[in-house]
Amino acid sequence: MPPVSAAPTKNSRQQALQRLAIQKEPLPSSVSATPQTANPIYPKLPEISDQPRSAAHVASAPPHGGDRDQTRFARLRRLFSNGKTSGRSSPPVDVDLDKLREDCWMGIPHKLRPQAWRLLSGYLPTNAERREVTLQCKRDEYWHYVEQYFHSRFDDQNADTFRQINIDIPRMCPLIPLFQQKMVQEMFERILYIWAIRHPASGYVQGINDLVTPFFVVFLSEFIPQDVEVGSFDVSQLPLEQCQLIEADSFWCVSALLDSIQDNYTFAQPGIQRKVLQLRHLMSRVDRPLHKHLESNGIEYLQFAFRWMNNLLMREIPLRATIRLWDTYLSEPDGFMQFHNYVCAAFLRTWSKQLQAEKDFQGVMILLQNLPTQSWGDREICELTADAFSLQSVFDGARRHLSAQAASP
Repeated sequence: MPPVSAAPTKNSRQQALQRLAIQKEPLPSSVSATPQTANPIYPKLPEISDQPRSAAHVASAPPHGGDRDQTRFARLRRLFSNGKTSGRSSPPVDVDLDKLREDCWMGIPHKLRPQAWRLLSGYLPTNAERREVTLQCKRDEYWHYVEQYFHSRFDDQNADTFRQINIDIPRMCPLIPLFQQKMVQEMFERILYIWAIRHPASGYVQGINDLVTPFFVVFLSEFIPQDVEVGSFDVSQLPLEQCQLIEADSFWCVSALLDSIQDNYTFAQPGIQRKVLQLRHLMSRVDRPLHKHLESNGIEYLQFAFRWMNNLLMREIPLRATIRLWDTYLSEPDGFMQFHNYVCAAFLRTWSKQLQAEKDFQGVMILLQNLPTQSWGDREICELTADAFSLQSVFDGARRHLSAQAASP
């Protein structure tokens, strides 16, 4: 198996920067953490019902997106309806992915999110008649892999990989009770180990474990009552068959994500190195005062942005905000690969004034490692992605220029 170190690199300096980037412990100045059960971890946009909304109901709805949101919610509801309710038209056989992405980009209602994510991930075919058969085949295939490979986790050539997985899983989302359950941790062990065995070019790398959690929460939400908080739900209450479906679907969707960014995790993590350089160049164009402030205080982008790329901002924002952000990423053709870079630029310049108010290396780094995003939700993600979209509209046509500039010494 390939190395399982957090970030295999060619020199100790980069290794030290990358250790800093993946650290889990808060910096000394951070406020003491409290359990997150007070804030739901699963984002819920304005409620959608199976019945048309009255004019009075629409008028009294919160100002999330007005009639425009309700219109796209209605389109999504029709798309994912099963056609069995009287008076309801059957959904089209083929899903137009471009239209689906357009309707999901600004956020997906929580009841529809699981099925939408399966389609947007490419896990389910767009043809409705093939979905049930495909889903069953893929789920059976995953459990065949478990039967074929999981017993080898203690073999000499695989023991280091499984040991690192075992170390990382208990550290994952330590303030969310859901992820501290033994049954859930065993599910993650199988998902991560099977993925590592099937991807020897990278193997398991620290940080990949975090990327499973949004999929797991979304697919778990299908099987629990709407009024129950996902973050504190006891998974052992579910029938074994439902747990197996959640696990298999999480495996295939995180596999699709990782396939799109695999060079982030191969030796020396060239994808991350390249994206950090591109972010540096982009910031020099869109917020030069902040860029110069960082450089004048000896801040290297790799010192903070490595983690942003390695964990897709998951350690910078709450899980509920991550799930909402991934609605948009999955709705972008290259969401995790390209659009994420623009989101990082938008995210960094969100804090431009606060960062420029810090006058030394320590102050800037402490703020960068502890950005105050604890209360972030749909509104903040909408603003962030809108800013990122604006940046992409301006610079995406010059992507080759950005790449060339980033590659230059």
